[in-house]
Amino acid sequence: MIRSNKKILMFCFFLFLFLHQISHAGSQSENSDTLKICDRWLAWDKVEHLGISAYLSFVSYKIYHDFYHNHKESSLYFSSGLTFSLGLGKEIYDEKTPNGKFSYKDLVADILGIGVGLWIATR
Repeated sequence: MIRSNKKILMFCFFLFLFLHQISHAGSQSENSDTLKICDRWLAWDKVEHLGISAYLSFVSYKIYHDFYHNHKESSLYFSSGLTFSLGLGKEIYDEKTPNGKFSYKDLVADILGIGVGLWIATR
């Protein structure tokens, strides 16, 4: 069981790296100080939010449930609460940056990612 958990964690880590790389593939020539005018539903930013939230919820669930031997229900609450709090904190931070803004669409992608990560973790 521990060996399969390590394989799953390694797979998720490399999936996260892959998603991160493809999300920045076309943005290297763009100026990072430019103002974001639109917040599209289908953008690489949403892929990042979904992937990172799925990864964080999966890993935090596995650690809280498997390594600390907590119940499934409390592990689900802990993992989803922790991951959502991190996503919300990131959006609050974005709001306070000079060219940033709070994005509800990013939070929706975070919630979907939490669901995907916990679904994979409980299978």
